[in-house]
Amino acid sequence: MKKYHFQKDNQDFDQTVRLDDINEKVKQLNQNTADDELGDANAFLDAFESEKFDMPIEEQEEEDFGDTRRPEPAQPPVPPTEGDGDDEWDEYNEEEEEEDGYFGLSKRTATLLAVVGVIACIFGFSLVRCGFHPSKAPVEASGQAFPMLVEEVLDEEEIIVYDISEEDKKTLKLTEKTKMTDEAGRAVAHGGVNVGDLFLAELDKDGKTILSIDYSDTALQSEEVTGLEVDTKKQTLSNEEETYEYGEKALFLYDEEEIDPEDLEPCDVLLLKSYEEVVWFAEVQEYHGYILVENTKNIKNGKLQLDEEAPIPLEEGAKIPAKEGSHTVTVTGSNIETRKDSILVEAGKEFEYDLSKAQEKVGVIIVNANVSDYKLYINGAAAESPAVLPLGEYDLVILKNGYTEWNQHVSLQQDSVTVNAELQRDIQYGTLTVTADVDGAWVYINGEEYGVAPMQVNLPYGSYHVTVEKSGYADFRQTIQIQGSAATLHATME
Repeated sequence: MKKYHFQKDNQDFDQTVRLDDINEKVKQLNQNTADDELGDANAFLDAFESEKFDMPIEEQEEEDFGDTRRPEPAQPPVPPTEGDGDDEWDEYNEEEEEEDGYFGLSKRTATLLAVVGVIACIFGFSLVRCGFHPSKAPVEASGQAFPMLVEEVLDEEEIIVYDISEEDKKTLKLTEKTKMTDEAGRAVAHGGVNVGDLFLAELDKDGKTILSIDYSDTALQSEEVTGLEVDTKKQTLSNEEETYEYGEKALFLYDEEEIDPEDLEPCDVLLLKSYEEVVWFAEVQEYHGYILVENTKNIKNGKLQLDEEAPIPLEEGAKIPAKEGSHTVTVTGSNIETRKDSILVEAGKEFEYDLSKAQEKVGVIIVNANVSDYKLYINGAAAESPAVLPLGEYDLVILKNGYTEWNQHVSLQQDSVTVNAELQRDIQYGTLTVTADVDGAWVYINGEEYGVAPMQVNLPYGSYHVTVEKSGYADFRQTIQIQGSAATLHATME
């Protein structure tokens, strides 16, 4: 028995097949391949190459997909003579049988099917990819720009705006393709949009996406203004030079918080943004606080001056608006020394300005009296001369035993006032009784006739000269002091 044999699949190792049988089976396999249901494989391949490719399939596979060709089989060894190289020849025949085709197909047909499979895979992958990534149709523009006021920023891609033209609130989207033009008309990279921004926006046809933002249109104005009075009924902001109308939906902000227009004061500095001369956004650049004035009742004709502004009357409990920051307050009054204070006003807060310790203006009252050891009273309080007193109105009283009370009203409105006091003695009366040892004698006191003795007369305290006369008698003369309630004088006529 010949040594040329090979091991068959699923057979025991002791079974062999002769080489002649092998060759016969190979011929049968080639014949079956030619009669395959696919038809003439070579003719189909030629037609496929001529219609679809400019180069052989093997070269296309190498260019498009890499080198997918199977390596060329090594040259078969020369069949050995009997008895030499039996094992090598058996291995070659086994490899040749395996390379003749896959699943009973020829190599060329198998290659064609592989190419068709690869093309089908690529086509299927393209369909799947298109299903997950559909091509986007170009966005159509509306062709018109609308004035918008930004009321809220939800995120980098979505904002809430007030459409001034349509008087309606909208939610719009921003994209990376949104074009932006700054105030100078320059195209800038897409940046952040902030609350209070006022611009012209071009929308897509659906009116939901912003295609372009323009801050440079001449209908858009921005300026910084102060000294404005607010009239909420007329919806105006005005000063001596100009009046601004603001929209019903205008936005007023301070420190990123919305405020009521009524809260504004003329001292506030505002940044106004308007469209077609109507203000839609006002941002407070410098806000105000208040100076609360207290304890002013003792200040006469008081006035308060804030920085370089005109003085205003000083009133108890007055709230004076002042922009935030440092200020100089000057207070004057007819009865106080001029006072200057530096104060710090915080935005939205009250600064309590207490004038209870305001230094009063003072003057000196000098009293010159015609007596000594007197007692001086000023407005009911004991005092001494000279008296240093705040400027004002005063009542002076001087008392001394034996003198009548002296009083005078004095107005102290300057550095000093001199007062001359003339005190009068206190007048007291006593009863003087005059008698004579003869009837019909006449009585004279200090040369003045008083009547016929006996007689009585009330006289002030003091010294008196008394004369008693009667015809045929010598005159009686005597000096008498009246220092009590009664005095007696008896005349002896000779």
